[in-house]
Amino acid sequence: MRYMRNNHLPPILKATLIGFFVAYSQCVLADNVDDFIKSIQVATYNCPDDEFMPQVDEYLKQSNVLPEQIIKLKVHKAHWLICVGKNDEAQIMLENLLLNPEIDENSQSYASMHYQLGFIFDVQEKPEKCDFYRKSEHLAKDKFSDVYLSSQLGLITVCGQDGDNVDVKLGRLFALLKFNLLKDDQKALAHIHNNIGLLYSSIGQRSLAADEYQKSYQIGLKVYEEKNQINTLISLITAYSGAGDYDKAKLMIDELGKRNLKVNTPLSNSLFHFAESRHAYRTNDYESLRNSMRSWDVFLKQTSSDTMEMLYEWYAAAICLYDEDRLCVDDFLQKQNTTSSAMPTRLSKHLYYIAFLVKANLFLGNVEAAQVSFDNYFSISLDKLKKQQASARILGVANLHNEIIGLESSLAESEAQRIQIIVLVLITILGLIGTGYLCWGRDYFRKLASDPLTGLSNEYSVLAKIKRVKVPTDENVNSLALFDVSNFTSINVKYGYKAGELALKKFSYCLKQGTREQDIVGRVGADQFIVCLVNIEELVAKELFSRVQRALADLRLKVDSKKTVEVHSNTHIYSSVNSLSDVDDVLAEIRSILRQVS
Repeated sequence: MRYMRNNHLPPILKATLIGFFVAYSQCVLADNVDDFIKSIQVATYNCPDDEFMPQVDEYLKQSNVLPEQIIKLKVHKAHWLICVGKNDEAQIMLENLLLNPEIDENSQSYASMHYQLGFIFDVQEKPEKCDFYRKSEHLAKDKFSDVYLSSQLGLITVCGQDGDNVDVKLGRLFALLKFNLLKDDQKALAHIHNNIGLLYSSIGQRSLAADEYQKSYQIGLKVYEEKNQINTLISLITAYSGAGDYDKAKLMIDELGKRNLKVNTPLSNSLFHFAESRHAYRTNDYESLRNSMRSWDVFLKQTSSDTMEMLYEWYAAAICLYDEDRLCVDDFLQKQNTTSSAMPTRLSKHLYYIAFLVKANLFLGNVEAAQVSFDNYFSISLDKLKKQQASARILGVANLHNEIIGLESSLAESEAQRIQIIVLVLITILGLIGTGYLCWGRDYFRKLASDPLTGLSNEYSVLAKIKRVKVPTDENVNSLALFDVSNFTSINVKYGYKAGELALKKFSYCLKQGTREQDIVGRVGADQFIVCLVNIEELVAKELFSRVQRALADLRLKVDSKKTVEVHSNTHIYSSVNSLSDVDDVLAEIRSILRQVS
């Protein structure tokens, strides 16, 4: 039997065979892509496996992959991009997909797109998040349980679906917890516990929030990969830090470091070094803060998060304040006055941030701005205490839900008693703070601008006052003198720091006694004091300074029962017919002269 060669086949048969093989190969490819898509599917509250992403990209490049498969692959990739911190890239991909006329609005992909966009806008703190959560909940109801649950949790936790009734929100969350407990859906349970933690955090109950995050983390260890545990650990660390339990926070940071060894993505690395930086800042360990921020900066540039960038700039400014870098601190504060660079609303009300503003403005001598920040600090503190007081009823309702559905046995009678005690303490503190602020709050603020040893204005405060001195009138002058305790160092060396402190106290007492109530007096260095006489006749100024110098010349210090030591001083006087806004330059010049004298 003879066989015909391929090039001798009739044209019609040849075309038919080619068409058959093309159709067959497309069917095989379509089946392969469908099988691949099924194999990589994960719930919305899980994260796609990095291992499959190269294959996803490869299929997306192929022209013969079906349009509906392209949509599913792109939705999967967008999910992965969100998990690795590339929210901007994911947002562009999802928004382009929504414009695709071929998309099936009844598909899981379409519902997932809306949920993912809601999540991105949630991270960005944009109000559009709630519109997308509502849409995805509607699209997923009775069809796609994971999208439906995630949308519900978003609406309950961050969208105020039930107004301000946190007790109702907790009730809904516990109902979801019961439903998924009956189904033994461990991934969903971890997700719900995390959201209960978020709700507890929103009413200031950090310890209870930490309990929920811990449950979420422990359940997640059984069902999630390390990558999916990073955010829960960050929440847990935040809760411990907020509750002031820095030892537990440090343990969880170490745990985060171990988990991150396997994850090792730009986002996970950025979050880990952020956690380290925040812990260092909260515990005033500025050298550790400096080191962790170097690493954080590297990975932060590889992710897209405006909030994290704002936090980084804040901590960088904190280092500048620690280093007494005036230009750097001033630059940060100036940026906070512009809309584009200012802290997001949620962070701008953070007590640690407002406390930083108080310190930074005092450092720059802007006492008025510091006062505004301090008043803001007090107002927000008061508001937080009121919310915690109001949360007593909420927690009672939450505990009632726990007992009814049998899910939170750990919050039993002893926990209820503990909460009652906490509430009583909070009510007492609230009353004391309200009364205390009226009595001594502003006096405390003034002490922030004072030198603790002598009671005089400190350098930042006194120079700020002098800079506001106006041009003198009627041929008067503004006159200032810098007094230098010239043997301060030798007193310290020979007789100890206690003797040195006593010398400074006696010196400052002489200045107070020798000046008038309206004169500006302050300590501007370890052994230097400044006195400013405002709008005064030049002869009267000279007489007043001479009187002070005579008093200082007679100053003696008794260091023991037999030994008396003289306290020596140098003085330089400066008078001007102008304002003293340039006092920094004047002070630097006077100090140079005094150094030459000594």
